[in-house]
Amino acid sequence: MSKPKRDPWLDFLKTLGCFLMLLAHSHVETRNFLSHYAVFVGTFAPVFFFGVSGVTTLLQLASRPLNYFLIFYPLLFVYGFSFNGAKGVNFWQEPQCEVIQGIALGILASALLLSRFGEKAGFSFLLPFLLHLGVKKLGLSLPGVTGFLFPPGIFPLFPWLSFFLWGILCYRYRTLGLILTVAAGTAYSLLVLTGHGHCEKWDMNSAFFLLGLSLYGSLAFLDRLAPLIPDWLNYLGRRSLLFFYAHYLVLQGWRGVGLPLVPALTWPGALAGAVLLCWLVEKLNSLFIARFSSYIWFWIFLLALVLLPPLFLPPAIFTATSYLSGFLFALNYRQLHQLVSPKPPSLSSPQIDAGDRFC
Repeated sequence: MSKPKRDPWLDFLKTLGCFLMLLAHSHVETRNFLSHYAVFVGTFAPVFFFGVSGVTTLLQLASRPLNYFLIFYPLLFVYGFSFNGAKGVNFWQEPQCEVIQGIALGILASALLLSRFGEKAGFSFLLPFLLHLGVKKLGLSLPGVTGFLFPPGIFPLFPWLSFFLWGILCYRYRTLGLILTVAAGTAYSLLVLTGHGHCEKWDMNSAFFLLGLSLYGSLAFLDRLAPLIPDWLNYLGRRSLLFFYAHYLVLQGWRGVGLPLVPALTWPGALAGAVLLCWLVEKLNSLFIARFSSYIWFWIFLLALVLLPPLFLPPAIFTATSYLSGFLFALNYRQLHQLVSPKPPSLSSPQIDAGDRFC
């Protein structure tokens, strides 16, 4: 079987998302126009990851049955709690829908919509955001689902599902997507001119939504530049889940030892450190661990390493075990893909490597 092909522009969008994520998480001093707006643009990193995740879901459905999504992504949802623990959050006491849970829910919802409506599911990209606004306007409280389905929360399904569906629309309906991208950018400009351009991310408002649509759409339609992107530049795009854990650990260490939070020092330093850490743990994993990831017991052990330490250990210790489980998952999750696939794709199916969903 030939090696699945990758879409270099999707990898590039994820690489861009990695850079933006580092800017947003750096907590640097923003004393000038450039650094302030660099951090502001960094807050849109999830838009790129979620948009690409919508596209990769569409591509994966061409070669994988729906049952695959119903098995793998609930597992991703649970293994993703390793990042909650790495932040020092006891998710048993404070359940939070972090970005990995948001991706798992978004891909599951997108796969269900795509299986029912096909690629036309992208036309519904406005509905999750409008549903979010409606719940907010009515002041509805939904015990048990608030935080995972609706705000307040970090990455609840509504409104963030909109960007998964937006990615699908831009990928399959280019002319319409381009028109809507221009319309979204124009609408955001009008909000700015009328003094309503403030972007609220966590309880998403119209300004953030419109600017997110226009940013993703503008770059998605530049895919004809893909041949100009050198392969090395997409190193992070092909390892975005691993970079997610690596950059956060490096930035935690940077702040922990008291290094100055100056953009010109923190951004290149943390980027170099995260890339080096990715390279190092990949080498160690290939030498000592990867051979075991094809066994079910490895994933049962890893699941226990994610779930059990916060029940018994203080944050200082379960933070370390959570990083360990997170890195192990990010390094070996492709083998989990193979283990949970109901059946391997046939030789006649389109062989597409959708890469990390994050991810």
